[in-house]
Amino acid sequence: MKRTDVCIVGAGPSGSIAALFLAKYGINCILTDKAKFPRDKICGDGISGWVVTILNELDKDLLIRLSKQSFLLPSHGIRLVAPNHKSLDLPFLDNNQADLDIPPGFIGKRLDFDNFLIDEVKTKKEIDLLEATEIIGYTKEKDGIRLQTSDETEIFCRIVIFSNGANSKFMQDPGGIYKSKTHIMTGIKSYYTGVTGFHEQNYVELHFLKDILPGYFWIFPLPNGLANVGIGLDQERIRKKKLNLKAIMLEAIETLPYLKERFKDAELVSKIQAHSLPLWDGKRFISGDRYMLTGDAASLIDPITGEGIGHAAISGMYAAEQCKRSLESNDFSAKFMRNYDKQVYKRIGKELKISSKIVHFIKHPWLFNLIMTKANSSKILKEKLTLAMTDLEVRKELNGPWLYLKILMGR
Repeated sequence: MKRTDVCIVGAGPSGSIAALFLAKYGINCILTDKAKFPRDKICGDGISGWVVTILNELDKDLLIRLSKQSFLLPSHGIRLVAPNHKSLDLPFLDNNQADLDIPPGFIGKRLDFDNFLIDEVKTKKEIDLLEATEIIGYTKEKDGIRLQTSDETEIFCRIVIFSNGANSKFMQDPGGIYKSKTHIMTGIKSYYTGVTGFHEQNYVELHFLKDILPGYFWIFPLPNGLANVGIGLDQERIRKKKLNLKAIMLEAIETLPYLKERFKDAELVSKIQAHSLPLWDGKRFISGDRYMLTGDAASLIDPITGEGIGHAAISGMYAAEQCKRSLESNDFSAKFMRNYDKQVYKRIGKELKISSKIVHFIKHPWLFNLIMTKANSSKILKEKLTLAMTDLEVRKELNGPWLYLKILMGR
């Protein structure tokens, strides 16, 4: 049996970042993953400003090394395309690392980004990385948690962090998080070469097609002429409308004139893969006696943008901080662990709550089209939408009817 203070189940971004923060605090941990790295992960491949910010807090030199990796493209904004095909380019403004000449965001394959973090994990003597080791069960004991592995090894720890993604069985037990199909998005991802028409500063693109609102079709540029192309919508609407997302994606590429032109010399170079994303659907407990949930296992994905890696990084950092507090005070009770919940929700809770409300407005094609048309002709509205990506007070205006009433009245 292996013994440790902290065991982290899942070595994706939230798990790896939690482990790296623990190492920074001088706390020993075991980090497990059922796969062996490098391993691929279905994802949109966007690495947001949240990730940049958290890595800067972890280790500025690590962030600088990341920024120089050839598998990344710097990204400086987002392009929104309405159902009427009108587009709006909005720059990212929250560059907190201007002194380091670091862009506000990146785009890079999850296979490469996750492996970059794992390579850093392997340099830390405080972290015992167990690859190809799946945690299949747990048992609560008086002074800790006993974890069972697929190879019949047991791990005994004082705290466990469940960071093993969207399909984590620990989300339900012990987490108590049960998702309805309304709040689980199915995403279809593929890689193309030869796609043209990208913004010169590598803006990520969200195309809101009429038939899948409030879902969207995305195109993210990648290094070496590659592009991540996909489509996503909640499972309840897919079921009710009997939609085939793969067919919708391919039909849009082949028939919509503005997309057909951009894909005329493009080639599909990967399998088209599907995955599930548990969208945030309300504030809930994400910790309990001796455990915490992070990232997708905590259902922290933004219901509009699909932002997941940034929120995973945030939760990983705060989980490590809570481990430090609990170990120092020898308090692992659910009540004390709630400090973790408070920190996570203080940082991203308002953002998630506002996004969940905005969904109700963007599902109307006529309203979406009107806003985009107005934003292209109104400098003030365009600035408001740009600020809304980083300023929660501005974003609040987007989740209520008054802004849209003003737009309808031409103000």
